[in-house]
Amino acid sequence: MDQEDGQTAVDNIVTQFNTYEDFLDSQITTVDLYYLEDEALARQLVELGYRGTGEVVKREDFEARKAAIEIARLAERTQKK
Repeated sequence: MDQEDGQTAVDNIVTQFNTYEDFLDSQITTVDLYYLEDEALARQLVELGYRGTGEVVKREDFEARKAAIEIARLAERTQKK
């Protein structure tokens, strides 16, 4: 997977979830919560890449792309006016 494909995947994740925690929660299963008994620990395991079913995205990358998309959206809205 090249840089552009990776960036597109992050963009899809960022637009799909409102917060980074929502993204992490989407990868936690009920079985994970049953055995771990701690949602924060389950989130940490997903964030570190030890658990989860999808792309590993760091918090900094998620928040940076979220901010960039919001800036682009505001710029587009300003141009339309």
